[in-house]
Order: sequence, then structure tokens, then C-alpha cells
Amino acid sequence: MTVGTVQKKVWTILEMLQWGTLYLTEKGFDESRLNVELLLAHTLRLKRIQLYTNFDRPLLEDELSSFKASFQRRMQHEPLQYIIGTTEFMGLEFSVDKRVLIPRPETEVLVELAVRFVGENYGGRPVRVLDIGTGSGCIAISLVKMISTANVTAIDISEGAAAVAQANASKNGVDERVAIIVQDVLRSEEKDFLAKFQLIVSNPPYISASEFGVLAPEIREFEPPSATTDGGDGLSFYRHISNVGRSWLEPGGSVIVEFAYNQSELVQKIFVDAGWQEVQVTKDYSGTPRCLLARTPKRRR
Repeated sequence: MTVGTVQKKVWTILEMLQWGTLYLTEKGFDESRLNVELLLAHTLRLKRIQLYTNFDRPLLEDELSSFKASFQRRMQHEPLQYIIGTTEFMGLEFSVDKRVLIPRPETEVLVELAVRFVGENYGGRPVRVLDIGTGSGCIAISLVKMISTANVTAIDISEGAAAVAQANASKNGVDERVAIIVQDVLRSEEKDFLAKFQLIVSNPPYISASEFGVLAPEIREFEPPSATTDGGDGLSFYRHISNVGRSWLEPGGSVIVEFAYNQSELVQKIFVDAGWQEVQVTKDYSGTPRCLLARTPKRRR
């Protein structure tokens, strides 16, 4: 080596995993190891398991630069899913960016409940579903992937979200069975949907304005506020869906909505007071009340 020159450190995959995990842990990040693994796998275009079979592989200079840029974004609390550009939901891959809410594992309970409900009540018959506030399209797309007879109309107030949902529908090969519409449900009226649905599903913005200010920076500073909070008490969408939604359903049709960990009794009361029947609550995987299912009155003979 020539006197006076400084040799740059060559980082191996193992060294970067160890350093990044320790650094994020010291900064108070949860799941530090998983964060670094996913960022490295994304940078190197490897599967996570391949990191462990290539521990001694050195990072090239451009790979190191790319990883550092992604790592810095995570240090600023940008969600990992936005950095990578994808996330998994119901075993499917969805593209996500700052135009849409990141799909949560607890929302899979809503999808599973809807699939079970359709199977028990409609069998192999065609079923029309309305997805209110579709965001990335994760609920609508998962439903048509899992229910061969389902067609979904998915609405969202955001043109950006609708574009992401459309791309995800194409990505998952269901764009012919998912109709995506830009529409503000809070301004929607009874006459807006002439064709009746058998089921309405929704994971609406349910964080209250007061709670929004104390959310983690990953949510508060990066995810779209319009998909997170209603700007009020967190119950605006449930009131509107409970009042107007019945006109969009055929007699005996049902609604399934997700709500926050502390809203179960409030949301139940909203739907009971609005005249919905057979109101039931389902818990998520942690045992927290998470989804409500309610049915409209059946037409009298």
C-alpha cells in the first residue's frame, strides 16, 4: 500500500447486519435486526435467507452507498415498507408508498371474516362487495383472490391511492374484478350506487384528532393523514356508513368494519341505534375487539 493512502473498510453482509442492528437498537428502534435484514436484502436483491448463506460476501461500493441511503431514511423514522416499496398482506405482495396507508396484520381479520361470511351465506353464488377507503387495495384484492365469485367496487377519496390500488390489482391479476373509483364516501348519498351490494367492507380512518398528535412518527409524519384520522372523534365514517350504507345493500346484506382498540362499544352503539341487526364483534389475534359485522333487515314476504 502506498504511504499516505487510507484503505477504505470493506463491509461484509455479516458485519453490516451486526453494526446496523446494534445502531438501531441503541437508537430505540424495535425489531432492529429485522429492519437491517430487510434493508440489506432489498439493496442486494437477495431473499432474507440468502443473507445467511452469504455472510462473508463484501458489499460493493454502490451497494454500500445505496444501503446507507436507505438506512438513513429509516433513521428518520420513515416506515420500512415505504423504503422497500412493498409489503405483504394475506400472503400477497402489495406496492406501497406515501399515498397509501400501510396494510396492518390486524386488518387480515376483517378479510378472513368477510371470506367466512360469504362462504356461509352465499356459497358459490356471485357476490358484489363495496370496499370503502380502499387505500392500497389490499382488502378488495385479497377478497377477489380468495372468493372466486366476488367482484369488488373499491372507492377512495385520494386519486393517488386509487392509482396505487389500480397498480396492485394489475400486479395481482385481478384488475377485471376490482373496479376502483375516486369518491368521497362522506359526501356519498343513497342514490350513488344503483346496483345493490351483498357486502360492504371498510377499514376507515378511525384515529381521533386528539390521538393523531401522539402517534408514532412513522405514522404521524409519513402515512397520509386522510387515511388515518377523520379530523374529529374518529367515528365519522361509522355514523355515515351506518346511516347511508343500508341503501347500498340488498335486503339482508351486511357490513364489516374495522375499528380501533378502544372503540368497540361506541361503534356497536352507532350501528344498533341506526337499526342494524345481528351486530357481532370479532377479536384480532391479540384478543382485542377489532371488527364489527352487522346485517340489514331482510325484506318481509
